[in-house]
Amino acid sequence: MEKHIFLLILLFLVQFSVSFANSNVTDKEALLAFRNLITSPIHFLANNWTNNTSFCSWFGVSCSPKRQRVVALDLSSLNLQGTISPSLANLSFLGELNLGSNNFHGAIPYGIGHLPRLRVIDIQNNQLQGSIPTSLFQHQKVQKISLAFNKLSGEMWNGSWYVPELKVLDLTNNSLTGIIPPSIGNATKLMNFSLHSNRINGNIPKEIGNLSQLAELFLVDNQLTGSIPATLFNISSLLTASLALNSLSGPLLLDEGNIVSNLKHLSISKNQISGIIPSNICQLRELKVLSISYNKITGDIPKNIDCLAKLEEFYIGVNTLSGTFPASLGNISTLQYLDCPNNCIGGQVPPELGKLSNLRILHLGQNYNIIGQIPKAIFNISSLEMIGFNLNNLSGRIPATTGLLLPNLEELYLGENQLEGEIPLYITNSSKLELLQLENNFFTGTIPTNLGNLRQLRTLLLNHNQLTNEPREHELRFFNSLVDCRMLQYLDVSKNKLNGILPDTIGNLSSTIEHFGIVYAYINGPIPTGIGNMSGLTTLGLSGNNLVGSIPSEIGTYSRGSMLFI
Repeated sequence: MEKHIFLLILLFLVQFSVSFANSNVTDKEALLAFRNLITSPIHFLANNWTNNTSFCSWFGVSCSPKRQRVVALDLSSLNLQGTISPSLANLSFLGELNLGSNNFHGAIPYGIGHLPRLRVIDIQNNQLQGSIPTSLFQHQKVQKISLAFNKLSGEMWNGSWYVPELKVLDLTNNSLTGIIPPSIGNATKLMNFSLHSNRINGNIPKEIGNLSQLAELFLVDNQLTGSIPATLFNISSLLTASLALNSLSGPLLLDEGNIVSNLKHLSISKNQISGIIPSNICQLRELKVLSISYNKITGDIPKNIDCLAKLEEFYIGVNTLSGTFPASLGNISTLQYLDCPNNCIGGQVPPELGKLSNLRILHLGQNYNIIGQIPKAIFNISSLEMIGFNLNNLSGRIPATTGLLLPNLEELYLGENQLEGEIPLYITNSSKLELLQLENNFFTGTIPTNLGNLRQLRTLLLNHNQLTNEPREHELRFFNSLVDCRMLQYLDVSKNKLNGILPDTIGNLSSTIEHFGIVYAYINGPIPTGIGNMSGLTTLGLSGNNLVGSIPSEIGTYSRGSMLFI
């Protein structure tokens, strides 16, 4: 009896060892077949994956300690080229496959979706084409599918999804079509879902509200239609919902009653959303970014908008909002970006905005109906990088009290208002200023002769004002200072009563200038020959003045296609 038992054990061990050896051979052959379809710099894999060593010691290969089976293959960021061999589907113990950031092309082998132990498949940032294997959407163990930044196409599978363990699905930047199936709601462990930059159409299914662990949702830049399901805002785990650049319509609705929201980033810009900003927007009290610009939103900004006390970025431009700017905006001390151009908002600029000590962007331009003066306190916000009040009906002067500093200001848009008075000299304290637009106002006095302190200046538009020259001066001295603005591209002082002559130093202006306008500006005397030094000019306007003498031959050196108005 003992002899028989011994023989049975021996037979079992022999069969097991044969099976074990065969399994190892299968893994090795699968890897070699994969290697034979790709190339790498200095033949890295060809030199490393050789028969002289165990495949478990090959670069990028991880094996289980007992069975010596391949459990992970990580060959990311190696500049590999070629196709992915279907032989990888024979690695039956494979749990992680990472081939990201290479140059693989061709299709994703269908059999990869049938690997029973697969938990992670990351093949992002390649040149893969074709469709996604449908088996990946019915895989019981897969936790992460990252196929972003490829050239995948075809319909995203609209059959019944069964991916109970899936946590990350990233299909960003492909050319996928089709719809988001209602069965997406079955992926209840999904935490990160991105279809950013594809061609997905149809509605956002209400079943998306079943994703109770969802933290990040990126559906930007698709062809989605219909309304935004209110169930989306009931997901307490959701931190980011980015739905911009679609054709979504209908009002922005939140469920009535109390909802527990931790949403920090909501972007629905560039859709067809209509209706008003909902009165219960305060339910989203954790919001840091609210972007609803480029829609068809009407009505007023809620008077209690300061209920969003953690808001840092508020984008509501290019809608048809009306009413006035609520003073409560000044209570949101965290606010850094207030962007509200191209609406129909009127009234005065609330002086309370001057309390926003962290504000970086203030853009209220092209509302056409904003009246009154610019609050002095706004010009005391040292963090401001951009001020935009253009195309409104503001009056009065630019605040000129001494001590005003805007050390970080890069862009100042005050054009097309009813502003008057002199251009304050302190404006040159803003040494980072790149764009200064004061056109189409009623500014008087002289153009400051210290503008050369603005070494970063690219655009200076002072046209259509009532600016003059010093009575006892003949030359326009401000040009001497502008010589130091070596990055200047656009300069226009047309339609002022400058009443002076162009200095010879005009030829020392930056060769980067593309547009130089000084039409109908009461300019006298000859055209300096040095004007031909501005080799980058594409538009030169000198017409409507009292110029004498001949046109300098140097002007003929401008590039073909330049527009000259003399």
